[in-house]
Amino acid sequence: MIILDANPGITAEVHAFTDAFMNVHAGVIEYHPNARIDSIDASTLTVASSVGSITAHVINAIPPHRAGTVVTDAGLADQGGRWASVNQLSYESKVAAGIHVIGDSAGTAQPKAGHIGNQLGKVCADAIVRAFGGLPPDPAPVTNSACYSPITMDTASWLTAVFAYDPATQAMAAVPDSFREAASRSSDGFSKMNKWFSALMAETFS
Repeated sequence: MIILDANPGITAEVHAFTDAFMNVHAGVIEYHPNARIDSIDASTLTVASSVGSITAHVINAIPPHRAGTVVTDAGLADQGGRWASVNQLSYESKVAAGIHVIGDSAGTAQPKAGHIGNQLGKVCADAIVRAFGGLPPDPAPVTNSACYSPITMDTASWLTAVFAYDPATQAMAAVPDSFREAASRSSDGFSKMNKWFSALMAETFS
């Protein structure tokens, strides 16, 4: 597997993925930071890149992330055409009153992750219920980001962080010293990953 990363290096779970790429799966994964993709020929499955021409059996090209079509088509993605500006106490759009945007499409400093989408949904729902009662939103919401990453068939790593509303910037900001990363991959982490995923999916889609 050849990974071409446009970033200067691994940006999330640095310890876990460095160990996975360089040690656990050494000889299987080839990682290239600061990589540029010039073109992809789908007919020949060939990638022209800054590290050379690569022919593959499967190509998974991931473009720069942005809000979904429903958000951009509605004219809500006012942050460079990629994200929707929101009131981070309620996730109401700053472009269109009465419209709320959560998850990956919301322009906040919180991670683009399913767990955060779940957290933002709760803050948003709470704010809407309060509004129905003529009340302002919670002035001090707190969210938690959690992520598990399977490294092998029976071990996983994890990362977590806490975000709190900062009245000065009117935005959610990472709580100092709240970032935590597993010291190493483990079978215990794999077991907890499955429990976390099952609980998150059951709650999100119940």
